[in-house]
Amino acid sequence: MDMNFSGFQENKKSFTGIPDQFFGELLPAIKDINELKLVFYLLWSAYTQGDYGVTFTLQDILLDEHFLQGLAISDKDTKFLVTGLLDKLVQDNILVKVNNESAEENCFFINSPRGRAAADLMRSGSLFQTQGQPKVTLDIIKPNIFRLYEENIGPLTPLIADSLRDAQESYPEEWIKEAIQIAVANNVRRWNYIERILSRWQEEGRDGTDRRNTQEDHRRYLKGEYGEFGSH
Repeated sequence: MDMNFSGFQENKKSFTGIPDQFFGELLPAIKDINELKLVFYLLWSAYTQGDYGVTFTLQDILLDEHFLQGLAISDKDTKFLVTGLLDKLVQDNILVKVNNESAEENCFFINSPRGRAAADLMRSGSLFQTQGQPKVTLDIIKPNIFRLYEENIGPLTPLIADSLRDAQESYPEEWIKEAIQIAVANNVRRWNYIERILSRWQEEGRDGTDRRNTQEDHRRYLKGEYGEFGSH
């Protein structure tokens, strides 16, 4: 792939968090460039999805053609190479592998507290891989709702992360993003305020009239009618 890099942007909204342990322990130890790229890729993917307990499969990685183009491949086919890399990361204790018998494929988790907990849940049959769930890929990098919340509302606590995941299942992602933007514009940086907006849109629809209703909700919020929504 031709290198045509225009330079880093210094916008804090375009940054990805990488654990310090990676730089202190893994970066000096990993010798294979493909293994290094895959570790970076999986950490980026977990961070972008807002959950270090997210599941990865071989097929998820093979679907990201932009990532695969950057791997150094000689005479080995891509699937064989990535399979070997995943096994090496399990061997090096960077990933945790679970044989998902229901899907007839191996699932991989970041070796972190959330990743190990998710792996244990899958082994016990309490966690099932979500079929058809879209995965983040390198060709479309944009802020997701987890990063948007953290940058505009407040810290992404486990409770808030669970609420955002529940909201993703109940509302379109564009609704959540716009509700966060409304909360910022009204200077009411509370999840329950955002959730109230989403609930109203779901009940009454989302159009120009509802935008005026949202503005009215804000005035009522300031007067105390929705005071309880500002406490979390």
